[in-house]
Amino acid sequence: MRSTFGARLRAHRHAAGLTMEQLAEASGVSARAISDMERGRSVAPQRRTVQALAGALALSEADRSTFLAGRTRAAPARPASRCALPRPIADFTGRGGELDRLGRVAALARPAPAAAPVATVSGVAGVGKTALAVQAAHALGERFPGGTFFLDLRGMHARPTGPGEALARLLAALGVPEGETPVHDADRAGLYRDLLRGRPALVVLDNAADEAQVRPMLPGPGPSLTIVTSRRLLAGLDGVHRLSLGHLSAEDAAALLRSIVGVGPQRQADAVREVVELCGRLPLALRIAGNRLTSRPQWSVRHLADRLADERRRLDQLTAGDLRLAAAFNLSYDQLSPSARCLFRRLSLLPWPEFDARLAAVFGPAGPDDTEDALEELVELSLLQAETNGRYRLHNLIRLFARQRLAEEEPAAAHDTAQRRPAAARDTAQRRPAGRLPRRRALAG
Repeated sequence: MRSTFGARLRAHRHAAGLTMEQLAEASGVSARAISDMERGRSVAPQRRTVQALAGALALSEADRSTFLAGRTRAAPARPASRCALPRPIADFTGRGGELDRLGRVAALARPAPAAAPVATVSGVAGVGKTALAVQAAHALGERFPGGTFFLDLRGMHARPTGPGEALARLLAALGVPEGETPVHDADRAGLYRDLLRGRPALVVLDNAADEAQVRPMLPGPGPSLTIVTSRRLLAGLDGVHRLSLGHLSAEDAAALLRSIVGVGPQRQADAVREVVELCGRLPLALRIAGNRLTSRPQWSVRHLADRLADERRRLDQLTAGDLRLAAAFNLSYDQLSPSARCLFRRLSLLPWPEFDARLAAVFGPAGPDDTEDALEELVELSLLQAETNGRYRLHNLIRLFARQRLAEEEPAAAHDTAQRRPAAARDTAQRRPAGRLPRRRALAG
């Protein structure tokens, strides 16, 4: 039996002299979704969807109120938790430039046949990729009346979410009845793209494992926006807008710590600056430090700064409840090949913050080509920063993590021998003309 809401929608559409296709074009809601609503197959159209239809139908104020109220009575709503956005972070700080850039990408969303924009957000563990994507989704949600959806792809887990399972969850969130979900993954992907072709929706695919996992969930033409976060650069994806997150500025990092702890701008300013730098301006490290302070009111910021000053214990200090910075890094480390793990551990022996491929090769387990491949693997997983002119940099907290892994996984004699190599290698490099440097392949991304 057709729902009261579906019958009312059909009546208003006929009164406006619109076909389903015309209403779809005017509202940004797909013709398929309109058909499902009119036939009573859409269990609970989202309020934003109904508002978009009401606007396209140019309803009077009285008819609009009845129309919106009818949506509520149409049928029991699906659980709000189905692919719902996480709550926004109340003390989210900084990232104004990045939010503006995602806003510009969102402005590119146009009805089909225009391509639906996709933005990737990459960066090291703890740099705030998910927080940025969620903040952006809450801020941009009003532009997408077809709904906002969030799905954790569990990319760093031993068994990431498969594309088929992810698509099934997204289709259910978009209103496809469970019994009508296609069996084959390719058909699920096709139906998903078809639904987004006419639906102005914002989808956050968080924590992607790699390109193969996320590619089936990328939209075709239509007015949607997809934001993908990953520790990997996802360099194999075509036609996406790439955003690489680095650590916070000193000012934003200090503001974040103060907002968590409740420290006034001028109170303990020197200690705040020290904690910020000891945390490498990394949002997760700052949040852990702030949580430790708020859970121990007898501690001062100076006391925490003194505890973090010991490099040997710094990572152990950056633990608060179930938040552990080293555990976040370890998820990335577990993704590496054995040769990349070996190089990563031994790079912690370099006494300089920057180095090139030639110096890295001093520690490589094999030849220069294998060393270069391992370096690119580290860059791809955001464990290593690619600087200009073929140079690399280890974030200070990642260097401490690499040193910790070295101490636990390699005999002391092996890395004591390796530690004597860098100085000789650097002296040789300085005597060699710059033009003699081996050319490296371009880094992905």
